[in-house]
Amino acid sequence: MKKFIKYNLLLLGGALLGITNSADAASIYDNSMVALNINMLSDTFMSYANRGENLSDYFRTYASYGTMHRVDEYGDDGSTLKGTDTFANKSFIKTIWLNANHINGHMHYNDNTSKHVRLNLATVGMSTKSMDTGYGTLSFGGFASYINTKIPNIKSNGDVAGFFTDYKYDIFGTKILANIGSLNTSAGGQDSTNSWVNAADEIYVNLKLDKTLYFKPSVYVGYTWVSSDLTSDYNFLNVVPSVRFIKEIVPNWYAAFSARYVTHFGGDDDVTIDGATHDGLSTDNYTDIGIDLEYNLNRFVFGGNVHKTLGGFDGLSTNLNIKYVF
Repeated sequence: MKKFIKYNLLLLGGALLGITNSADAASIYDNSMVALNINMLSDTFMSYANRGENLSDYFRTYASYGTMHRVDEYGDDGSTLKGTDTFANKSFIKTIWLNANHINGHMHYNDNTSKHVRLNLATVGMSTKSMDTGYGTLSFGGFASYINTKIPNIKSNGDVAGFFTDYKYDIFGTKILANIGSLNTSAGGQDSTNSWVNAADEIYVNLKLDKTLYFKPSVYVGYTWVSSDLTSDYNFLNVVPSVRFIKEIVPNWYAAFSARYVTHFGGDDDVTIDGATHDGLSTDNYTDIGIDLEYNLNRFVFGGNVHKTLGGFDGLSTNLNIKYVF
């Protein structure tokens, strides 16, 4: 499989020579593995921009000819309220949600080593209702997460906060995400901190194949800048094409199938530590295949998904979430 991810985790040797003697090669590589986690997590953060919508939104927004109307689908005069949210009230907030992620698998590095990686995230978020701009609709959202990660002999804990927008015009749309975070790491008696800023933009199309099935191709481009105690700053560029099918199974039950190709670009500089040259760590891209399931109960939405990844990261990602719709 062609390598798309070449991380500049260990930058110029001259910068590293200024690090204290305690920051030896082993601790530098430990820190680099944490940075790989951060870049993988940036893909998870982008998925939070989708938490503002429900799978059911695809089928409740527009009326379907020949089917029984749904809540708030028609106006008092019998006209169709296209582009409106399902639950109509005066609240500016559309949903609040709680989310739990568990990511578990093996990360494969360019030096033929493989490390077991475990990540846990607990997230709270919210999204607003869509506002008519005259040229489409616009909504906003935000989230905050607590992160716990573990690689053998390496433990990290941290937080992230993010903000996103979702603009839709007819069948087209774009989502913009920005987040900041920090991970505090303990490895081999060496403590360090990695802080980052991440921004991403996704462009998508919603294609209605029939009254119970949608097709959503998309692509997003993301950039992550990381500042570390043990290395100079480094950068990641993510490009992720994806496809998604959203299906109404029976009333109140919805499912989705998705496939994504998560690619990353960066530098591949060697690093000199105490006169010795070391190869920078890197890993391959990975493929992500996922299944989502959602159940609507009055104003509550219960959801979950399972994702299988193959390639540079080989593992499973599970997610559970609950939303309240205002």
